[in-house]
Amino acid sequence: MITTGTFTRMKDRSSLIGQRARALLTPLVFSLFFLVIASSPARSNKDGVLELWSIHHLDSTSAISAYFLKQEAHLSVRSFLRQVGEDRSLGLAWNRQNPWWRQAEEALIEKIESSMIDDYGFYEWMVPEWERMVQERFDDREIRQLIAHFKTNIGGKQASVIDHSVARQVMMSLTFSGKLKAPLAQLAGDLNLFQEIYHREEKEIRFVTTDLDGADAQAFALSQLGKKYFTTLIISLTGRINERLDYLAASSDMLTLEHAQLIEPYITDFLRDY
Repeated sequence: MITTGTFTRMKDRSSLIGQRARALLTPLVFSLFFLVIASSPARSNKDGVLELWSIHHLDSTSAISAYFLKQEAHLSVRSFLRQVGEDRSLGLAWNRQNPWWRQAEEALIEKIESSMIDDYGFYEWMVPEWERMVQERFDDREIRQLIAHFKTNIGGKQASVIDHSVARQVMMSLTFSGKLKAPLAQLAGDLNLFQEIYHREEKEIRFVTTDLDGADAQAFALSQLGKKYFTTLIISLTGRINERLDYLAASSDMLTLEHAQLIEPYITDFLRDY
């Protein structure tokens, strides 16, 4: 009897535990279900943002940015070598025409340029910023509309217009702020490359606005979505690129000091000859 009673109580207790477990499990299952459903649009949205980013090609922006960073590397190294000459009393022979100066300059610039250009790179640093900017300003439906539009012939041209506009804004910012200096002879090739890419893009983005494609172009450009994408995003993207260039330019002096030991063999040879 005792055993039977104990078994009955255990059975009743197990049944009660099972009921409670089912009661707890049901809302848990629904919670997990809704969590999965809620997370799906976020993943879709992120994929759309990255697809939207892949539509853009900032070739001329990269070219003017590379030219500017190389300029900053050259100016930083020249300033450093002049200071070294003063600090070590190397005399008037220590100047840019001296072969040992030139070799020291080349050794430093090679290191600093590569560090700065690699850091700027292929806009890997921009992708998280791009995700944030787009997700703050556009919902999932708008992102899908933008992708669909930019995959059309006229949409592709308008994406090129945006890319070219970013380059123009970056160039104007660097010019009017006085950050772009008088062209350096050593960077003539880089400047020519930028000008070549820039003018080629200008030719490629020209299209007639009176034909059907032109009408479509005007319709998108004048729509709320088009205006928001053209203006807000261009301003934000340009601003972020300028911030990155300022940051890297400011690091040129520090990079020069980090690699200062590279010039020691050339100073030794200079002192031997002079």
